[in-house]
Amino acid sequence: MGRAAGTRTKLFVAEGDGCKAVCPIAERSYRGATDVFTPYGFSGFAGTGDLSQLPDAWRAFAQGQGYVAGYIMQHPLAMPGRIADAWPEMSDAGRTLYCVDLTVDEEERLRALSSKKRAQRLRKWLEAASIETDQARLADAFVRLYPDLMSRRGAGSVYRFSDDILRDLVRLPDTVLVGVCDAAGEVTSVAQMGIAPACGEYLFVAAGETSSGDGDGLLWLGLRALADRGAPACNLGGGITEGDGLSDFKRRLGGEPVPIPVLRQIFDAPRYQALCATAGCDPDKTDFFPAYYR
Repeated sequence: MGRAAGTRTKLFVAEGDGCKAVCPIAERSYRGATDVFTPYGFSGFAGTGDLSQLPDAWRAFAQGQGYVAGYIMQHPLAMPGRIADAWPEMSDAGRTLYCVDLTVDEEERLRALSSKKRAQRLRKWLEAASIETDQARLADAFVRLYPDLMSRRGAGSVYRFSDDILRDLVRLPDTVLVGVCDAAGEVTSVAQMGIAPACGEYLFVAAGETSSGDGDGLLWLGLRALADRGAPACNLGGGITEGDGLSDFKRRLGGEPVPIPVLRQIFDAPRYQALCATAGCDPDKTDFFPAYYR
């Protein structure tokens, strides 16, 4: 992912007696200063054991690296216990993800959709769809369809991956591909789902121009696949911007809103203030962080 985004991506690791924590991070530079943030595709700290010393270990690491500030988004459904209590700087980011409960049966999930008409349409789609389960066929189709979809959507560079990266993605462990075919047997849309003990993840979708009516059904197949593999919930993610059409799509499919926690931290206060002054911004008058990027 770092290759696609053009960022310096690293893995922070802290270990102690019977405990370990990791966190993917990405570095960027501004006027000779370096700050750190959550790279695309990852969400914050994960760990086991007693993590009460993690905040101190993280701050010592960040200051040792010379970071000015840090913006780390934390997965709310996979957050190690008591981390939020240990970090007074952790607060809601003003962003929302949508989560579907997979411990209930499919009929109950259908009843949770935004309308009866939507549930009826989805039932008919599931009855008529030509569902593809062959992982090799779906992987090939994913690599073929994804770039065209991103081009049609005018997606930013962070979402555009080379064929090598796409092939790496479909080979990731603990993931499953779901897809559908047209009348000729050609795979027209594919979704990739991630599987983890805390929750499943809706990762990526790839679709051809003729698959515009498959959105609800394709995601529903992904939810089925996760439920069959024992995932207790699925994180659908959020929108590109808060409250946009993508957010609404995920809400209408039964996703319950969950606030995303975030760590906004300043590791070098004098330099942070100097960068803000150079950028001509007042950090006390904006929620944007780091403020000097505004």
